[in-house]
Amino acid sequence: MRCVPQKALASFVTLFLVVSLAWAADAPWKGKPYQQWDDKDIQRVYTDSPWARRATITRSWTALTQKDLPNPQLGSGSGGGGRGMASPGGAGGGDQSASELTFDVLWASSRVMRAASARRAVLHGGKTDLDVDKYAAEPQEEYQIVVRSGDMAPFVRHDEKFFQMNSFLESKKSKQKLYPSHVGYDRDANGQMVTTAVFFFPKKTTSGDPTLAPDEKSVEFNCKLEGTDLRVNFELQKMQDNQGPAL
Repeated sequence: MRCVPQKALASFVTLFLVVSLAWAADAPWKGKPYQQWDDKDIQRVYTDSPWARRATITRSWTALTQKDLPNPQLGSGSGGGGRGMASPGGAGGGDQSASELTFDVLWASSRVMRAASARRAVLHGGKTDLDVDKYAAEPQEEYQIVVRSGDMAPFVRHDEKFFQMNSFLESKKSKQKLYPSHVGYDRDANGQMVTTAVFFFPKKTTSGDPTLAPDEKSVEFNCKLEGTDLRVNFELQKMQDNQGPAL
């Protein structure tokens, strides 16, 4: 039986460790099928991927009051009479106008984001792989940008039409602005507080041309809030999974 030289064996072990570490550090959307993602992989998609952006702004609006709610007669669940209230996750009352606030902005129409949502439904929502595979892989006719934060007061005070007119995607190369075809809200169980705003942007022009050129490197999402602008930049060339571009 031939003995493997110690130097060759050491080189092999080193190479194996390097490959193993590279695999472990690889992005889950490139390194393994989404059906194998764990909670850490899903969290990485939502917080540390090209499809997830986070912006911190100075809150420029006052706290919600009873009259701001779409159905004031239902109450806020935390007191009424015009006292200050916050959206889910925010701090109610007090001087909120001077505090900082974090917004998460997600490119939700991508295969990667949809796969993360589907996998989370399997792990924690009682769904099966068969239930969510179609959802994860189904092509989307429009780009979908999701905005959410602990204080969504501007979205409670203004309807979807307002944000349809006061938001856009701007291509850095062409400087063209793409406006949403429509905006949708998700609300809490009482139908009072807005928990999520979804912005839908067309993928094609009326003539059938792509609204975002294949060679476009980045776009900025811009949304006018009360007295300030929410702005985040998406690097399109980095938004790729193991199947290619994923928008």
